[in-house]
Amino acid sequence: MGSWVRYSLATLVLLRWAVALSPAQSQIPAECHPWGRFSPGAWKLVRVVTETFDEQGNTTGSSITETRMTLNEVNGTGVVLEVDMVVEIAGKRIAAPPQIVKQGYHGELDDKTVHISDLGSGKIIIEGQEIPCRIEQVETTNTRTKTILKTHWSASTEPCVLKRQSVTSDLESGEPLSQSNVEVVALDMPCKVLSEIKSTVHLKTVLKHPRGTTITLSVTSNEIPGGVICHTAKELNEKGQIVRRSALELIDYDLKPREERTGLFHRWRSRLQSHRIPMH
Repeated sequence: MGSWVRYSLATLVLLRWAVALSPAQSQIPAECHPWGRFSPGAWKLVRVVTETFDEQGNTTGSSITETRMTLNEVNGTGVVLEVDMVVEIAGKRIAAPPQIVKQGYHGELDDKTVHISDLGSGKIIIEGQEIPCRIEQVETTNTRTKTILKTHWSASTEPCVLKRQSVTSDLESGEPLSQSNVEVVALDMPCKVLSEIKSTVHLKTVLKHPRGTTITLSVTSNEIPGGVICHTAKELNEKGQIVRRSALELIDYDLKPREERTGLFHRWRSRLQSHRIPMH
């Protein structure tokens, strides 16, 4: 889940032009957030198949995670999501307690102190097209870490957010803990989403940390709550060997609330079984 509700970042530029803003003064509108453009009650159900490997490349384990995310609230500073998750390992299904996640429009979580700065104008080049954009920097801190995140966005494009870079460091020592780069690599790509063909965007995310690197390729649509339709990811250790890989797929979604909330995974079980991905 951390990958859907956290963004990370890189080196600061144009700092001398920064103008301090309060969280409520962020220029990025709610419509630019993959959940903020929808009304409360919108939901999606995804499944992630994960395999782990040893240093010889042999499979050591596998799991299936089914996650339902429901939009509870959209407000002036961000969104509130309810997350229900069930993990299947070795034929056993384990349901995690529901979680409430509060997320700002930059992707920052509610447990952190937020400082937002306007870094002025810039440009992004995608598929040879130069796109003017605004740049905002967000610095978030909690009791243990500090994250500096820079977002390139444009209200005239879909998606609005074209690039995010971040660096997270230990608050006490200042030592970097992780850095990531999320960028749009292709626009207006056709993709079958359940029974329809939709225009989608392709993203590439590279997350680096002391244990290695995780590379994720995602397909997203602004018509889907939460944006992501599918993604593939591989995690490499410090030697460049694959230690984990996963594939996410959208199972179902709706823009309005479900009629009933109880027994979610029992009610959807027969439909999910028909989409089952073989585990090796």
